[in-house]
Amino acid sequence: MRRLHRTVGVTAAAFVIFMVASGLAINHSNGLGLDRRHVSQPIVLDWYGLDGPENVQSYAAGDNWLSFAGSSLFLNDKPVATLSSGKGAVFNGEMLIAAGSDELLLLDPEGNLIERLPWGPAGAGKIDSLGLSDNGGVVVASAGQAWFADKDVLAWERQSESGTPPLWATPASAPETLQQAIVRQYRGSGPSLERFLLDLHSGRIFGSIGILVYDLLALAIAFLALSGLILWVRGRRNGRKK
Repeated sequence: MRRLHRTVGVTAAAFVIFMVASGLAINHSNGLGLDRRHVSQPIVLDWYGLDGPENVQSYAAGDNWLSFAGSSLFLNDKPVATLSSGKGAVFNGEMLIAAGSDELLLLDPEGNLIERLPWGPAGAGKIDSLGLSDNGGVVVASAGQAWFADKDVLAWERQSESGTPPLWATPASAPETLQQAIVRQYRGSGPSLERFLLDLHSGRIFGSIGILVYDLLALAIAFLALSGLILWVRGRRNGRKK
């Protein structure tokens, strides 16, 4: 019994120390500011399933960059709107225009949303590309045809075959620091330190296996208490007999 008590005690010692330390920290989380601090290490974000975008597709728009990351649209490193299936982005001197497969976003130079326009002139399919005409008008490529917008980007007209070819928006390589900033913004700040400690303290961070291991360790501590009590009672009896 003594050997088993010592073996289980040594095994559970590190767990007990961690549980005490993490429990004290959680109890004083407000005073320590744990609810305001976040764990943003990539390995932790990966563990929580906060993956980065599959790719970042950027377009030069005047002096700025408009980038598609997943379903988010970024102006430089600032998320400004949601837009799925990004097809292109341009700046016509007054507005930033971004295109998805079935809608257009109009933004001011600061990235504030002006209007979200559904796409669908009669005879048009999904948006394939976005560009500008030689006079700065917005042009959309759809189903092998070019559609020119009016000044307010409300009405559309097919381009005649003799017209000047538009300048289509093409993806470009944004600065590496900007791409990294976009990925960080996309993934978010991560869980708070309080949430992270709570998940560690309960074993939930490791899923069902972690909870099972913690349950076994809790049973080990219960065994230590019971075996310690048995050894203490036996020791008292032996002492009285002696």
